[in-house]
Amino acid sequence: MTPPMLRPAPARRVTLAFDEGPGVGLGHRRRMEALAAALTTRGHECTLVPLPTDAMPACDAVVVDSYLLRADDPCFAGAVVVAAVDDLARDLAVTLVIDPSPGALGAAHRKARRVLAGAAYALVPKPEAPVREAAVGDPVRRVLVTTGAADAAGVGARIAGALVTHLSEVEVRLVVGPWGAGDVPDGVVPVHAPDGLARELSAAGVVVTAGGVALLEACVLGRPIVALALAANQRQAVHGLDRARAVVVATPETVPDAVTTLVRDADRRHALAAAARHAVNGDGAYRVVDMLEQLAAPASSRR
Repeated sequence: MTPPMLRPAPARRVTLAFDEGPGVGLGHRRRMEALAAALTTRGHECTLVPLPTDAMPACDAVVVDSYLLRADDPCFAGAVVVAAVDDLARDLAVTLVIDPSPGALGAAHRKARRVLAGAAYALVPKPEAPVREAAVGDPVRRVLVTTGAADAAGVGARIAGALVTHLSEVEVRLVVGPWGAGDVPDGVVPVHAPDGLARELSAAGVVVTAGGVALLEACVLGRPIVALALAANQRQAVHGLDRARAVVVATPETVPDAVTTLVRDADRRHALAAAARHAVNGDGAYRVVDMLEQLAAPASSRR
């Protein structure tokens, strides 16, 4: 997708601070990488900072994507603009809240000066190179299962193992995260994707995913999706996309039946894929940059 053509804004120093690691995963980093790519395209200088950190770099704007820290903590107050990516409705007193979950409403963030809410602001990483998408109408040859980089309980492995027994003619692939369970069931192909899932998602005839960033990536790529809310903070995204008829919602126990039904129903796969692309179009990061530029501009230039 091409960034919107807007009047150039003065270059800003932007710090992007985020959680990652065991029990957290890579979703916060992926969102900040997507935003950093959009900011860099506009000529801004970005610094990615994993949290916790001993010191924040001097900057014009800071964007905080953290469940462990609040963006209205005084440690972030040195920037002209303090923005928070927040899908927990913590009512943060900051310059800007970005709540990128499908179905999110700005009313949950009363203390923020400005709010960007909903799938239009989804921060989805773009593939570094063009990817070839499997045709939705073709017979399903591959199912991808991804349940997060920190799936230590092995939920994804159990789902993938069950799919192998239900769909002997389909290749089942399981994304194995750096902080997840390492055991992969017999007959399942393990996938290690440190640089992102775009190629794996694109090649899958059906995607089974938890309600994190991979879910939104799969939407942008127009995949037929079976979605699971494996954590409380994933429910809004999963059920928001369900209301948009863009996913089939399942539990770990019902995934095999849901996937089997989709494998046999090309019309349903087409409908899901079209609705998914419509719900999340991949331009959310540029829309967020538009607002950050507006908020960081000198008062005289905003008149």
